[in-house]
Amino acid sequence: MLHRSSTLATLTLLAGTAMAAPQLNAPQSLATATRPGGAAAGDFNGDSFPDLAVAVDTVDRIDIFMGNGDGTFAAPVSIFTGGNTGPDSLAAFDADGDGDTDLAVVLNNQNTVRLYMNGGGAFTQGNSAATGAEPVSLSAADIDGNGSIDMLTANRDANSISIILNTGGVLTSTNVPVGDEPRDAVAFNMDGAGSLEIAATNSRDRSISILTGAGGAYSIAQTLNVGAAFRPEGIAAGDIDGDGDDDLVAAVEVFAQVWTNTAGSFASTNVSAGFETDRIMLADLDGDGDLDAVTANQDANALSVFDNTGAGLAAGIAVAAGTAPDRLASADFDLNGSADLAVTNRD
Repeated sequence: MLHRSSTLATLTLLAGTAMAAPQLNAPQSLATATRPGGAAAGDFNGDSFPDLAVAVDTVDRIDIFMGNGDGTFAAPVSIFTGGNTGPDSLAAFDADGDGDTDLAVVLNNQNTVRLYMNGGGAFTQGNSAATGAEPVSLSAADIDGNGSIDMLTANRDANSISIILNTGGVLTSTNVPVGDEPRDAVAFNMDGAGSLEIAATNSRDRSISILTGAGGAYSIAQTLNVGAAFRPEGIAAGDIDGDGDDDLVAAVEVFAQVWTNTAGSFASTNVSAGFETDRIMLADLDGDGDLDAVTANQDANALSVFDNTGAGLAAGIAVAAGTAPDRLASADFDLNGSADLAVTNRD
């Protein structure tokens, strides 16, 4: 059920402009409840305008901001997830194949991922699946190739990832060991074959685990060492160098660490962010057809934007955000043909 919500904290929106390099306009803020966490963009009410979903843990709920198509949003309505559930990371996708964009949310206090099914803009609670202890991230991809979007969580206190397979809204989960204190996980295509691989950052191990397999049966195939002085946080995957296979980009201390993939063999380059990095995402921010990178830098109250020049990522350019910027989402919120950014301001 949806309810109108009161507003206390903030969500920052940065409008993009297609140029030779990413150009973000001055940010605007949307008020949210205290301590916004996960964010996801999608057309939730079928009007072809991008909307925003934001998870907040006081009181436990998901706030839905319906977009007006011009970069502004209606007052939020709320999905209450239940007391002491701790909603956090979000993903938006069509879970049951009915054409509506549904929501998946990590319930951090319950070690669970739960679906909320969308029927024309009204959400009802769907199925849930257990994760390992302390799931701190959520990503979505068709891992088993059945046409339904599946999910991954990184479980910080269990030293595992959870592979959550989805068949038309029915979920089954498998926990797979990775390194020490995983912070994020993403599915990607390493070799151009039909099955996807998985990469997970291990903060305490200072490594990235590469897992291969199929369905829910995955295991570590190789380990990428990010450096003895570095603790990796967020990770994203996409074709950075334009050779047709997916590369990896991790938020590693004060760098975006690019792992260029050549037939499953990885070589790393550190690109300065200017600040301590946390979350990372890829998006074509300048409309030139290649993927740029963005990091959220909590301690600096800023984002770093990395232009993909075609020869790799350029050094990060600082963009002001709110206090403790955390989770990132991207869509063309003002329908001007260029990608925009939303970032939740945790504090």
